[in-house]
Amino acid sequence: MLRAMLDALGSGAHLLTYGWGAADGRAPVGWTHHRLRNVPRMQGLRSGPSLGKVLHDAQMIGRARALARGLAPDLVVAHNVEAALVARAAGLGPRVYYAHTRFDAELPTYAPSLPGLGALGAALDRVACGADAVVAITPALAAHLGAEALLPPWPTDDVPIAPRPHGAGPRSARPAVLYAGNLDGYQGWEDAAEATRRAGLRFLVATASDPAPLARFPHAEVRPLATEADRRGAHAEADLVVVPRRAPGGLPIKLLDALARDVPVVATRRALAGLDPAGVRVAADDDPAALARSLREALAAPPRGGRAWVEGALHPARFREAMETLAQRLR
Repeated sequence: MLRAMLDALGSGAHLLTYGWGAADGRAPVGWTHHRLRNVPRMQGLRSGPSLGKVLHDAQMIGRARALARGLAPDLVVAHNVEAALVARAAGLGPRVYYAHTRFDAELPTYAPSLPGLGALGAALDRVACGADAVVAITPALAAHLGAEALLPPWPTDDVPIAPRPHGAGPRSARPAVLYAGNLDGYQGWEDAAEATRRAGLRFLVATASDPAPLARFPHAEVRPLATEADRRGAHAEADLVVVPRRAPGGLPIKLLDALARDVPVVATRRALAGLDPAGVRVAADDDPAALARSLREALAAPPRGGRAWVEGALHPARFREAMETLAQRLR
């Protein structure tokens, strides 16, 4: 998603990230990627807080300050709470906080038995919102933070439509439902697992997470999710993609990826986060029985038009124009 944003902005953009993470093989076009020094023992590819991330954030403050002195940026865009805190500590500006999630809702899902995480998350949200401007990645998050919604770009040029024809009826006696994402607590993937079990459907789980939590759902079939080839193969095998959500706030990448590939989607209302895309059947939140019914209904009458919606609502030109308007307002 960040690459799509930077590609949309074009020449002159700079990105500062942690040092870890594999490159996707594509060189930046018109923008520059700066990385912190990688310390393998401190890597943290999983979502959620970690000591390694805190230490890297401290390192990032000095690096960000040095880059800003050399580049004299017209605008600093801080993605998510951690980057907002780094930019604030480094004294960077004019500063835009691009909110990707609600920490008051997400943080407690990483340690449900630990009290006070909701209050801590709410405090972090408030501090991050002390920027010169605040935008949010979904309408629901924007409403919660009192901010403007700024949808991300999602180009479809390099995203192939799933090769098998969707909507021509299930591909087998037991249709396949795909969940593509991590297995962290904020996702609510357990509801998808239980719904597919109740509906008697195959449950494909494409994930880079440790699959151990899936052991209590023996009907789950694990698939890799490390490369574009993995994503393409998983979506080609699926009759539907299911997108649940336990914690409100963010925009599920799995939702945009499935719609861009023109695979029918069943998503809970919380997962849609205020969006109303084509190609989606909406299911009730936190209700596996209702989700099972919605899966059966979507198999009988697959929702259409997901890719066309992505190409219109998430066109890179829309994002570029919105960012240019925001920059002009802060000058």
